[in-house]
Amino acid sequence: MENILIIEDNQDVNLMLSKAIKNAGYNVKSSFTGIDGLNEIKTNSYDLVLLDIMLPYKSGDEVLREVRKFSDAPVIILSAKESIQMKVDLLKIGADDYVVKPFDLSELLARIETNLKRYVKSFNQKIIYNYKNITLNYDLKEVLVDEDIIRLTSKEFEILYLLIKYPNKVFSKKNLYEAVWEDMYTYDNDTINTHISNIR
Repeated sequence: MENILIIEDNQDVNLMLSKAIKNAGYNVKSSFTGIDGLNEIKTNSYDLVLLDIMLPYKSGDEVLREVRKFSDAPVIILSAKESIQMKVDLLKIGADDYVVKPFDLSELLARIETNLKRYVKSFNQKIIYNYKNITLNYDLKEVLVDEDIIRLTSKEFEILYLLIKYPNKVFSKKNLYEAVWEDMYTYDNDTINTHISNIR
């Protein structure tokens, strides 16, 4: 089930979006300021972000610029401004879509679905990742160091995959555990430490 983050300071709008998106079958988290939203993206993994432009403490365009330094997840802009130039500027700095308020919920949900499908397709096409002398083939579940095949368990492979795919993102043990094991983190440091040690 895909994870969606809503960054919208209007509580009524945020709540309305949260209910509609949950009813559509997605996991949803809400943030109400630019700073909180950015921290949430840095801390957890999201498949799509709904981002308002007029946010307290850090504007939506500032959040977008920073997000694009470490994540390629789709970002749909929510804005009351219909300026063509603003749309162009935001698309140029990394927005995937732009929805003008007030919007129709069914249209927004359709845009969410379309962007998620496009992201998953693109994600699946990027099967080869390189970092220094390491080559990771996601489809073959194969890791090479120089030209030597490295034997890893499935969990070790998934951890290495996350680290190579997002080289500029700092992952906590909680991030890694919940992403790889798809379960709630319960401070099981030994499990993560053992796998990281084996990878090294």
